[in-house]
Amino acid sequence: MTNNIRSTAIALALATLAGGALAQSSVTVYGRVDLSLAQQADAVKNNEVRNGSGSRLGFRGVEDLGDGLKAVFQIEHRFNADEGKQSNDTRFWEGKAIVGLEGAFGRVSLGREENPAYTFSQTVADPWGPDTVASNGSIISGRIGTTRYSNSVNYRIAANGFTFGAQVAEADGNAPATGTADERAWSLGGAYAAGPIVVGLGYENPADEDDHWLTVNGSYNFGIAKVGAFFGTGQNGTDQKMRSWLVSATAPIGQGELRVSYGRLENRDTDVVRDQQLGLGYHYALSKRTTVYADVVRENRDDMADDLKKTGYDIGIKHNF
Repeated sequence: MTNNIRSTAIALALATLAGGALAQSSVTVYGRVDLSLAQQADAVKNNEVRNGSGSRLGFRGVEDLGDGLKAVFQIEHRFNADEGKQSNDTRFWEGKAIVGLEGAFGRVSLGREENPAYTFSQTVADPWGPDTVASNGSIISGRIGTTRYSNSVNYRIAANGFTFGAQVAEADGNAPATGTADERAWSLGGAYAAGPIVVGLGYENPADEDDHWLTVNGSYNFGIAKVGAFFGTGQNGTDQKMRSWLVSATAPIGQGELRVSYGRLENRDTDVVRDQQLGLGYHYALSKRTTVYADVVRENRDDMADDLKKTGYDIGIKHNF
């Protein structure tokens, strides 16, 4: 009897220790499936089923190493849900692929990661971010910047309302929007949030030696609506000066959100409007995970061909898991 009790106690102790060890690390599976019936502006193709915001499947994890130090990783696959194909023919982990360490000093990571100028100053200024036909992607990037860089070293830290990030990436595998990949890409970004006020600043220097993109953004939440503004200025890989601006507003209505924005991108050397668009949309939350939405956008530019659509729209559904 005593031996049985002793064996049981040892088994319980081992199970407790094993459970404690397992509790120190965790892996989260997440993703999104987003499809819409859409007409893309600035396109020849007519109505189509379209990936609204990039369907994805991701894994992220953390392991507690003790003394406040953690090991972290994240990998994210992007795919076109309309056909079940991956969105990039050569890169499987298109969205992100990083591993690093995190502690009181911040986070240091290696791999494929968003650049901090995009994270803290560009995409946050767009009410749609990178989603749907109404996204202001070319305006916030100036047709210079890039969302993510491969072969990068990253640092990020957050404290007392401030967030800051820095990134350096190899030229290899990071072709710029214009010019050639002939030097390391690097970028800086930061933001400050205090109550209803958010401001951000970003500087991106892609892999071409001539290009750079400086951005500043800010927003104020009045409760009934949040209004924001964005300004960008820089130079592309062919030594041409670019400038953009964007004004926006979002307002909660019922279980949804009304979104509106108007922006413009100009080539200051050639005096050509590269992009100009007005967007309006409503995104309705059926639950915390499922949203239905409708957007319309009117786009125009000085060099826009006659056979391209000037008006775009989408009606879609997005489910996060």
